[in-house]
Amino acid sequence: MRFSLFIISVLSLSSFTAKASELPIQPTAIGKDFMVSATNPYVSRTGYQVLDKKGNAVDAMVAMQMVMTVVEPDMTGLGGGTFALFYNNRAKQFHAFDGRDAAPASAYADMFMVDGKPIDNSEVLGPRSVAIPGTLKLLYQVHKQHGTLPWSDLVAPAIELANEGYAMNSYTHDIVVREQARLQHDPEIKALYWQQGTIKPTGSLIKNPALANTLSKIAKYGDDYLYQGELGQRIVQTVNQRLEDDQPKLSMDDFNHYQLKQREVVKTQYHDHQIISFGYPSSGGTMVSQTLALLEPYQLANMKPTQAEPWRLMTEAMRITQADRVAYAGDPDFVDVPSKSLLDKAYLDSRRKLIAKTGVMVEQPAAGKLMNQVPANDKSLEGRDTGHISIVDSQGNAIAMTSTVGTGMGSGVMVDGMILNAQMDNFTHNPMLDGKPAQNAIAPGKRPRSATTPLMVLDNQQQLRLVIGSPGSGQIPGYVLKTLVGILDWGLSAQEAIDLPNIQYGTKIDRTQSQNLSGLLVEKKTFAETLVPEFINYGYPVHVLPMVSGLNAVEIRHSEIIGASDRRRASSAIGK
Repeated sequence: MRFSLFIISVLSLSSFTAKASELPIQPTAIGKDFMVSATNPYVSRTGYQVLDKKGNAVDAMVAMQMVMTVVEPDMTGLGGGTFALFYNNRAKQFHAFDGRDAAPASAYADMFMVDGKPIDNSEVLGPRSVAIPGTLKLLYQVHKQHGTLPWSDLVAPAIELANEGYAMNSYTHDIVVREQARLQHDPEIKALYWQQGTIKPTGSLIKNPALANTLSKIAKYGDDYLYQGELGQRIVQTVNQRLEDDQPKLSMDDFNHYQLKQREVVKTQYHDHQIISFGYPSSGGTMVSQTLALLEPYQLANMKPTQAEPWRLMTEAMRITQADRVAYAGDPDFVDVPSKSLLDKAYLDSRRKLIAKTGVMVEQPAAGKLMNQVPANDKSLEGRDTGHISIVDSQGNAIAMTSTVGTGMGSGVMVDGMILNAQMDNFTHNPMLDGKPAQNAIAPGKRPRSATTPLMVLDNQQQLRLVIGSPGSGQIPGYVLKTLVGILDWGLSAQEAIDLPNIQYGTKIDRTQSQNLSGLLVEKKTFAETLVPEFINYGYPVHVLPMVSGLNAVEIRHSEIIGASDRRRASSAIGK
């Protein structure tokens, strides 16, 4: 099992806190009982310890997300939002839990418009970008329904890490460097990450006693501490004090009224497997399911991953389904979303005709017409920095959970040690684009669309085969797609499929700097570089650069539970 981490000597707060201890280590993460996979070793270790103490997948999810709040505040936390796909093995049921952030009651469609033009995303980041967070509501309510271990015990590992300290990884450091111009204006953030006027280096021991205190109150009072109590009041006060008089404000009513929602579970077939994913406003699952349907007749299993042609087909199919995603994805409580029509066989057969027999589509395809008026081609910002965990417990339950604070270090506002999200910036700033309404326009109580792709696969015996997801903003669906093709078409293990190069059409998203390189993005230092001449010959503009996914998967094969994680990050899988 590949599992590397910093070991910190700390005091034990509970029977499964992240204390210094030797855990089983072997070259590949293989188990018979349970498995977790996450982008951060502190998080993986916490999940392992919860499951080893006979907790279930929901218990592990709670403890892991609490620790993520401490050690990955640049990407995720209780101040943000979460989508969790849960498989209840005993009931043989899937649940899609939506804890996405919601716009406050004071929000309105053109609140980010000035003189008829949308303001830049950089002008929104800050207190204006804070939406009502949903992660804690999801964790607490799902735990009440399905958890087994005491809530306070599950919060304890995060409290300990916040008090005793953890080693800041390179991802957090790079994001603080990237976002420093706005982050240094927040007194709590600056006190945490700066020392003598300089950003602390990678590997620095970070202690966050204010967050430890917040988590201790959450351990005692549950989600009421945020949605009915002191923490919510502190957030409202802090954010509103930093807003100008004419800017929409938060209120405690917004927190009081926030609700966990259950969304549609999307089920489709690919070859002899069933693909289970999350309905809107999480849009990656529908996009991946559409793409697999477009690809199925091409029999990618007869091609090799080292050939250019299967990558061309995947790219062209995703360009088509991406057009549908950016047009139709939105909050189904507020807009019509033609979910069933997007996956209709006749519709997809007609869309497949757009794929050229050779070469590439010169123009980006438009969305298919599934409504009287096709919504706007809405390419608004989607969260850049995200976390994902995959879990299978000893009872056969599973969770694929993707969470985010919207962009690196969220809004750049910290309250009581907790980073607040920037999800208002993930709405469309201009509610009308080229005379067409945007599905993702702002409205009170509405939740912004997301490209997250928590996903599971059942085999032809209806047995759980795979649990997967990734960070990566709009590139998430492509990361998940290539892994599914690797496993289901090319017979690779989950680890081998994750290790395949990342190749997809789009705009480069970089954690250290802003880039606008658009075209076919090809991962450098992989065999994909040898395919570049063929890609150019197809007609693609090609950019060879880092493509840093963060895939985390648990695969069940031959009665073994196998953990897989992304070598591009400090990811780890661990189980027994």
